[in-house]
Amino acid sequence: MDNQVLIEIAKAHGKTVAQVSLRWIYEQGATIAVKSYKRDRLQENLGIFDWALREDDNDKINQIPQQRIISNEYSVSDHGPFKSLEVLWDGEI
Repeated sequence: MDNQVLIEIAKAHGKTVAQVSLRWIYEQGATIAVKSYKRDRLQENLGIFDWALREDDNDKINQIPQQRIISNEYSVSDHGPFKSLEVLWDGEI
């Protein structure tokens, strides 16, 4: 949550970095799974629906290098249908 691009976009919209991140995920058509039981955090998360990212915001976010926690290498096996990560996923969403 310390990415300068996200911080600048959040300031421009009067939102938090978390809200910008969640809004970007939402606009990609992906499912959002958040984990919080705190009322204020739940309300903050719901604050992504009354605004939209601008096209230049999306361009900036899309330029951020991706970092993945899981590479999905556990799904690859010489003995299974997926011999490499490239075979498992062609990069299309």
